[in-house]
Amino acid sequence: MMGIKESGLQFVTDIENAVIASRADMMQGLEDVTHRINGVANNLKEFKAEVRADLAEVKARQTEFNTRQTEFNTRQAEFNTTAMEILIDLQRRIPA
Repeated sequence: MMGIKESGLQFVTDIENAVIASRADMMQGLEDVTHRINGVANNLKEFKAEVRADLAEVKARQTEFNTRQTEFNTRQAEFNTTAMEILIDLQRRIPA
């Protein structure tokens, strides 16, 4: 049988061990949270890079579209001018 002094020391030792175990669990939990946060941050960086790449592709396609639209407008204006010249020429050749 333990005396009161030994029982008191054992009680304090048990409390100290419980506090140490609790701190260790807390540190492990914090480490897990840190890993999760870092994982989310890395996923966000990857997603951001993908979005930027997609946006760059969209901008390149938009530029290409604008160039083609300008070429089309120029050709359309040339066609309209040619068509008008032909119509004017035909009108001059048809007797009144």
